Amino acid sequence: MGADREPVFVSFESPWTVAKGAVFDVECRDGKTGDGAFVAVTESSQGKALADLPNDFFLKRLFDPTGRYSFYGPPTDIKVKKSYVNPKDGSEYRFLELTFSNLSQSTNSEIPRVAIIAATIPSGTDNAVMLVSGSNASRWRKGSESDVRKCIESFRAIQAPKGGMKARAKKRGNSEV
Repeated sequence: MGADREPVFVSFESPWTVAKGAVFDVECRDGKTGDGAFVAVTESSQGKALADLPNDFFLKRLFDPTGRYSFYGPPTDIKVKKSYVNPKDGSEYRFLELTFSNLSQSTNSEIPRVAIIAATIPSGTDNAVMLVSGSNASRWRKGSESDVRKCIESFRAIQAPKGGMKARAKKRGNSEV
């Protein structure tokens, strides 16, 4: 990746607060329920269009050993219920609706979950940028589906404008950072 990296602007609306701490990237979540949304980036799409990428291309990023849902072991019962491409604001977005179970550290049992992935490959880039939002299956049936769908529908990812700024170390105190 290195020099091939392209900055991307990402936005979405969430009913959950921004997650804070060392293990969070771009994530909003409810710490009590586990409902939430987070941003993830795939490996290179090798120039393929969103519609031509297999479902596993997106799932690999989420369910591999370092993926977001594999923290306490590999998820099971992964099923893609729907997979479709819809244009939004002149760009293509791929949506995957899925169910799976993942291990809970506190109860040492598998928790059924429902999630929706929205993915796009911003112009000028070769990686899919994804917003993943979901909840446990019980909460989904009790109304969290509405929050998840609103969050997913608000997702946008576009290539950032080119600028002349250069990144450099900033001197803080007696050390360089």
